[in-house]
Amino acid sequence: MTTPIETGQMELAPVRRRLRLEDLNQLQIALLAKEFSAEPGVVKAVVRKQWLEIEYDVAVLTLERVIALLEAYGGDLSADWWNTFKANWYKRREEKLRSQLADSDESEA
Repeated sequence: MTTPIETGQMELAPVRRRLRLEDLNQLQIALLAKEFSAEPGVVKAVVRKQWLEIEYDVAVLTLERVIALLEAYGGDLSADWWNTFKANWYKRREEKLRSQLADSDESEA
């Protein structure tokens, strides 16, 4: 379970995702890794062969944005049932976590 971490004034909610990719060549993989590293909220991103391992702050970045970046570079998530299941679970988890962060921000104000 992911719990928010307070660092000074900022509250971080890091999540780690591991997703299988399709249709990427080595050049696209290198460009994608560079793009993810420059994306706000990304703590760590590793693209190896056909896998994306990314850790990011859910308050800043969403899985939808990660998928959009992936598709912009000509790749896609693997369409197998397990990867689809994980992606949908990740999205629901992020929604819950963002709502918890919003609730905690409202209670502090």
